[in-house]
Amino acid sequence: MKKLSVCLLVFVLTLAACSAALAAKKSGSLQPVDFTFKGAALGDTAAVMQEKLGEPDFDTDIVVLDQTVKCYVYSADLKVCTDPRTDRIVAFVCKDKEYKARDGVTYGATRAKLINTYGKADKEKRDGNLYYVYRNPDDERQKLMLQMEPTDYYVESFLITSLPLTEDELAEYEMGEFPAELFGGDDEPELNGGFNSKGEWWASYKVNDNVRIGI
Repeated sequence: MKKLSVCLLVFVLTLAACSAALAAKKSGSLQPVDFTFKGAALGDTAAVMQEKLGEPDFDTDIVVLDQTVKCYVYSADLKVCTDPRTDRIVAFVCKDKEYKARDGVTYGATRAKLINTYGKADKEKRDGNLYYVYRNPDDERQKLMLQMEPTDYYVESFLITSLPLTEDELAEYEMGEFPAELFGGDDEPELNGGFNSKGEWWASYKVNDNVRIGI
């Protein structure tokens, strides 16, 4: 009886290990290419965008994730958006049903396909739409946001973006990029500042370790 119990225990443990290994194999993981679009990347300039994707039909201002951005329109199903302060890419908006991302993820891809390719996603609701959100582990400001059909849960569109989703990200985004020539050296700069999302300049000056004043 004791020998039978031991054999049964070994069998159960082996089965559990095999099940765990199979589950791990079925769950995918993120790769750097998942946060790019046809060779163009978040942070690229508009000039690089045109080298990679060609010349857009026209450009206009639109709102994406509550931020006003400059939108380069390639078609009704493809828009590339830049930060109007820097003209660097902050979003790819793709509704092209023929577009295929890594591992064949495309319009109509199911939740199972997404898990097999990317792993488990966070869920985010924006403007009445449901998104599965994947963050770049190397730079969490970069997101792959897949708009999902709310009943059958399949992919309807792709949004690859570095635009803010959280309050902390919003504060950082509104701060903008600070001109490098104003920094004094490798230590904490005496002068600090940037452009906010409205294009307004702000700055502060470090008097000492305890005092900083706005200018």
